[in-house]
Amino acid sequence: MKILFVCHGNICRSPMAEYYMRDQINKMGLSHHFEVASAAVSTEEIYRGVGNPVYPPAKAKLREHGIACEGKRARLMTPEDAANYDLLVGMDRSNLSRMRSIADYNNYEKLHLLLDFTDHPRDVADPWYTDDFDATWDDIEEGCDALIKLLSFDQAKEKLVLASGSPRRRELLSQIGIDYILDPSHDEEHTTETAPDLYVEDLSRQKANAVMKRHPSDWILGADTVVTLDGSILGKPQDKADAARMLRMLSGHTHQVYTGVTILRTFAGHVIYRKTFSICTDVTFYPLTDEDIEAYISSGEPMDKAGAYGIQGKGAVLVRGIRGDYDNVVGLPVSMVHQILFC
Repeated sequence: MKILFVCHGNICRSPMAEYYMRDQINKMGLSHHFEVASAAVSTEEIYRGVGNPVYPPAKAKLREHGIACEGKRARLMTPEDAANYDLLVGMDRSNLSRMRSIADYNNYEKLHLLLDFTDHPRDVADPWYTDDFDATWDDIEEGCDALIKLLSFDQAKEKLVLASGSPRRRELLSQIGIDYILDPSHDEEHTTETAPDLYVEDLSRQKANAVMKRHPSDWILGADTVVTLDGSILGKPQDKADAARMLRMLSGHTHQVYTGVTILRTFAGHVIYRKTFSICTDVTFYPLTDEDIEAYISSGEPMDKAGAYGIQGKGAVLVRGIRGDYDNVVGLPVSMVHQILFC
């Protein structure tokens, strides 16, 4: 999870938040889970492209808590930051307004205020005006601690909302020990995307978004799986004839299975973290006779599955080999989901 803290000049509050956050995640063994930096919304502390170092009283306050910030210099937030970071966190409403002027509209969802993650939303005290670095430290500590808690999936205390009715996805989550709340999206998803990876990613986003209002402070997972052959997307068969058509197409060939996944973290009705990705697995079928296809369709298994087969069921006998993530073919790359939630 990539987090950028932002304040006016990037010499007081935002570097204090950056280095406090780094120190805490290191102590918690989460350094591999987060990437943290900070930036400014003005060039007041940047001269000819070179930023000033951390303001001495801010540096002293960090040192008081055993935290070093050597080498840190102010730098300006860019539109690329808004695209590349998962979360951009301002210190006050003035910062947030400037952040919006820098970021593209499509990235506004990523922009937040640090103390909005707490039970008492407010601006972080600005020591440039108050000269009270203790008050600023207390605000930053409160906000960063709340943010770490929100972004760390606590399996003992919370459940993942599964925005899917797929029994395979439920089984896979249970298999790796993730408790979930089942709340399928009943909206009809549509997408104009034609590339398989973008297609499943868009549908996974729609499924997660559809249940978001019912879960204002939760982790939510949406997913969608398709089978593709030579770039053509094969969905669930409409009837037995359609299932037979798909299986004949797959017979003796290598096809691809794409699963798109969107993971959301909501808080107080807002998305504070969103991760969307897709995984592709190659699957090769044995040559199938008409009798093979008819026997498999007679089992009833193909009718609710993308590509008209289920690798985890009787359809396993159709598969000569796979290259990639097996669980992805079943319907959810749970190892990647686990990496995002826990690692």
